[in-house]
Amino acid sequence: MHTRPDLDGQEQLRLLGAAWAQAAQHWRDEVATQFETDHWTPLAEQSRAYLEALGALLDLLETADRETES
Repeated sequence: MHTRPDLDGQEQLRLLGAAWAQAAQHWRDEVATQFETDHWTPLAEQSRAYLEALGALLDLLETADRETES
């Protein structure tokens, strides 16, 4: 069974988000706020968009593969 990179990526992003949430409970200064605003939030948003697009592409490729099987 092959795993789908979009699903694996979603799981990894979820784990990273949980780690950030845990760190953010203890790191509460201006640098933490700046890190979250400038780095974490854009990274998470871009990663979600990328994984969504990747999922759509993989769905399309799987459909094409099924439709072209003899």
